[in-house]
Amino acid sequence: MWLRLLSRWDEAGAALASSLRLGVGAAAPFAAQTRTETTMSAHNDERRETGADEQEHGHPKKPKRSRRWALLVVVLSVAALAWSCVLQGTFSKTPVSKLAIGDAVIAVRLSGGQSWSGLSAPLHDNWIMLLDEQARQKASLIGERTGGDILWTKNGISYGGPEENFLTTDAGTSVIKSKSWGRYEIQRYGLPDGRTVVVTLSAAGGHRLESIELDGSVEYAETTSTKGDIGLCGSRILLIADTEESPRIKSAAFAMYAAQSGGDSDQPEALAAVAQLDEINDYEPRVLAVAPKTDGLYSGQTMFACDGDVITMPTIQADDPESAKKTNLRDLKGTMVLQRWDLSTGQRTIIPVRDEQGNPIELNRDRNIFRYKGVQVGREYRFISEDGHAFSVDLDSGQGRYLFKYAGPGTGQRTVYQVSETGVYALEDRWDDHRVTLAYRPWDGGERREVFSTDKMAGYIEPRSGIIEAGYLREIESFALRPGWDGGAQ
Repeated sequence: MWLRLLSRWDEAGAALASSLRLGVGAAAPFAAQTRTETTMSAHNDERRETGADEQEHGHPKKPKRSRRWALLVVVLSVAALAWSCVLQGTFSKTPVSKLAIGDAVIAVRLSGGQSWSGLSAPLHDNWIMLLDEQARQKASLIGERTGGDILWTKNGISYGGPEENFLTTDAGTSVIKSKSWGRYEIQRYGLPDGRTVVVTLSAAGGHRLESIELDGSVEYAETTSTKGDIGLCGSRILLIADTEESPRIKSAAFAMYAAQSGGDSDQPEALAAVAQLDEINDYEPRVLAVAPKTDGLYSGQTMFACDGDVITMPTIQADDPESAKKTNLRDLKGTMVLQRWDLSTGQRTIIPVRDEQGNPIELNRDRNIFRYKGVQVGREYRFISEDGHAFSVDLDSGQGRYLFKYAGPGTGQRTVYQVSETGVYALEDRWDDHRVTLAYRPWDGGERREVFSTDKMAGYIEPRSGIIEAGYLREIESFALRPGWDGGAQ
């Protein structure tokens, strides 16, 4: 990218300099494009003659080059400033207060824009886009929230900014103010009674929960020094953690373990535990189950299977527990197991996952379970990782299958997923032209089916300046479908 940018600096500088000399506006570089080659040729000839003269008289050439680089910096700064103005004025936008669902069937959240060149600061906002079946869209700008999720329930579309949460319905959008700012959002959960719980990282190194009540009021709960996998079971937000990474639960976890063992055995150095994040006393969540920590167990999830008081989570058992401590979760090598926690008894069971031939299911960088999206169908749990690896596992026997690696038709694309009982919905952003496609692939191995495709989001994802090949790049951060709508895929 930098080579491409450098190759156009002189051309851009000449065009912009010409426009400044003529006293024209920001559109002048476009009008002056036909004169660029002549201007550049004259400029290069003049530079060569000057350089020869300097060499003849023994003067260094560095001051000339320094002035040239200074000019280029000025050119890029002016271009970046002009482009930042373009970004705010070019695109069609709806004030968030007037955003309503209408005929929308897909809700998309775009991340804050990152500058290609690095010369401009990030754009600290997100786009919320609503699209109907004919690709007609409404778009609103909101403040940036990193990791932002979007959730569509029967009550409306829920999403958040740095200091507020939003709920978009057929009647419009309501704003629910928050007590904190600048949080990294982990997940949004829709509870059975219609409430929405937003889980974010707290400033104290723990978790912060915002429970948005049906009347629009908000209840808060916060922990300190907690870290681990989280998920929803019924109406409870649960954390699976260990006492080394989550010291806030250490005292309660060891007390429960001592009570379970009757004090007859030596206590282990560290414990694994399940704690309830929405039931907190003095920043400490209630501990529901404990077991000795097993080295090398890793997952990185925001959901798991739930049956009453039993939760089950696909996990990787690392081949080398010691080196795994310094390895990214995506890159871990090991085998798949199920962590099963019975909250009624406080006990944990680890079940090896094996394929139809009885072999362990190997996991690594090219086949991982990191940040999966999952759904329980009967006694089977079906899920697809953030990198597109799909599996199914029998929750009782542990028999599993590797189903497929999701791939769209393009060689390069950013893809995010949602799941249903019958298959996977993938929202694909094709990198070459940013055509956005919603596709569906059934769990049973059927072919990928295109449901929806549009090129009308390209300008929002990757806007370009007409002055130089520069601009901002956004990613599709998350999406949600209207409840009950499948686009004819199933």
